[in-house]
Amino acid sequence: MPVSDNAATFLGINNENEFYSAHYLAEVFKGDISEVLSKWKAQEQSKQHYQAPYNRLKSIAREYFAMRERSHKERNHQKAIAMQREFFRLFCSALDLPWNPHNRRVEIDSKKEDLELPVLSVVPNNEGPQLWVLGALDSDKEGLDPLLLKLKKDQFIGQGPHTDSLRNTSWYDLINDVIFKQDEPPRWIILLTDRQCILIDRYKWLQNRILRFDLDEILGRKDDITLKATAALLHQQSLVPEQGSSMLDNLDENSHKHAFGVSEDLKYALREAIELLGNEAAEQLVQRKDISFTGKSALNADELSRECVRYMYRLLFLFYIEARPELKYVPHNSLAYRKGYSLESLRDLELVKLTSEESRNGYYLHHSISLLFKLIHEGYQGERGGDLSDEWRTPKNGKIHNSFTLEKLDSHLFDPKRTPYINKVKFTNQTLQTVIRLMSLTRETSGRGRKRRGRVSYAQLGINQLGSVYEALLSYRGFFASEDLYEVQKPGEKHNELETGYFVPAQEIENYNENEKVYQKDERGHKTLKRHPKGKFIYRLAGRDRQKSASYYTPEVLTKCLVKYTLKERLKGLKADDILELTVCEPAMGSAAFLKKPSINSAKRILP
Repeated sequence: MPVSDNAATFLGINNENEFYSAHYLAEVFKGDISEVLSKWKAQEQSKQHYQAPYNRLKSIAREYFAMRERSHKERNHQKAIAMQREFFRLFCSALDLPWNPHNRRVEIDSKKEDLELPVLSVVPNNEGPQLWVLGALDSDKEGLDPLLLKLKKDQFIGQGPHTDSLRNTSWYDLINDVIFKQDEPPRWIILLTDRQCILIDRYKWLQNRILRFDLDEILGRKDDITLKATAALLHQQSLVPEQGSSMLDNLDENSHKHAFGVSEDLKYALREAIELLGNEAAEQLVQRKDISFTGKSALNADELSRECVRYMYRLLFLFYIEARPELKYVPHNSLAYRKGYSLESLRDLELVKLTSEESRNGYYLHHSISLLFKLIHEGYQGERGGDLSDEWRTPKNGKIHNSFTLEKLDSHLFDPKRTPYINKVKFTNQTLQTVIRLMSLTRETSGRGRKRRGRVSYAQLGINQLGSVYEALLSYRGFFASEDLYEVQKPGEKHNELETGYFVPAQEIENYNENEKVYQKDERGHKTLKRHPKGKFIYRLAGRDRQKSASYYTPEVLTKCLVKYTLKERLKGLKADDILELTVCEPAMGSAAFLKKPSINSAKRILP
């Protein structure tokens, strides 16, 4: 199901299912397009009669609204199409897109004859046609999604006769089952209607990630920032440059790099969250008669660490899987799941102020998350019974209103037998809200280069980024402070909680110089020594633990390079069936970086 994110800075541009991450669009994107905007501005100032593309878009607003009014009243399809296409021509001209309407021949495996499809423009490069511009007709004038509109016979170019067997097929099906199934499919599609423009990237299509431009908003408001963003994203040189990689590919690369920065933030977040969970769990557990800090019934810090890590991995898995509808595991189409059970629904509570003692120390979040973990572990077949009470069932067939189906996940990750300590604990709303906030927002930095907190996009994070988070935590360990401890560091080094931690007893802290002591700010903003009181659960990288555990993450740039040139030689002359028979072995698998890359590269050789 599409999830639309209308960035506040670009009113009218809907970033559906995170074509780019919301945080990237809000914080980084404007800087990444500044060079092309400056180039256009310089040309406008130096060349007579030259108008920057964003100003061209602004100048056709009157023609747009005139077309909207006339075509809305027009009952004749052919005349309405002619009116729309005249505006489409102006729109393409503003973006330096060529205008060459024609019926393009396409092939379908199930059809022996060639078929035709009306195309408004095709922009090629050395590799073939890279961009198709298409037009959809909203004949009922109801403002329907352009992808749901159907191809009309009057949209074919010229008198005919036409091989128009594809008429009355939705544009979604045409794009999915026809255009992208050609031997040389376009990389990009721009789909135009009298109200919208949709930008489609074939590489993101299966994930339902598109950019939707609301022309009423963009040309009505004439907001300068939005017009510039629209022109930069849709311009011919941004999509199909004469040479080199496209600007949108560069934006993708920068967004990807930004995602790696976000994964670094997640490492800090998960480490802090594990400490929070460990300390609250320890506080509750030692109040029991059968558990203490010392003696035979002593709380095992290593076991508690593993369980807290497992708890955080569960949350990380759910954030990721809920952000990936294309994986079809959680029931995204179920309103009951999204609003009543999903982790994403709890994410909306991350900034709600807990003003009362009851709200801070209550267990609403704990019970909600525990129920979700149970659903994942045991599965739920709502349509076939389940455990819900009879009052929710219909009298006729016994089915449950607004229910959903969730397949059981056969994995140790959600097995409650793996978390005996945590099963005895109820985490407070205050603790879990902090955990969710840490996992939902990027870190705020201070000083030069300060950046605001942004919302973490799990849809933009790949297995490699999550793998780096996973492997980083493998080399940490938890322990209880046996006495009051102070944190110290090597002289001249900046304190980093992800690096090796050094702790000394209170009686030894005076033996260290000022540049060796670690300071923090208290609630009043005063600078104080970083102290860990006796009994506190500390989760840090200690000494040579990382080297001993051999926990090293392989950077994606290295896996890309090694796999690319290995497969370049290995796949020479192989057919699709031969490629599918290949076996890849990775003896030291962590996040499966060296398994994932060959699979992707091989798939690209098989699929268009």
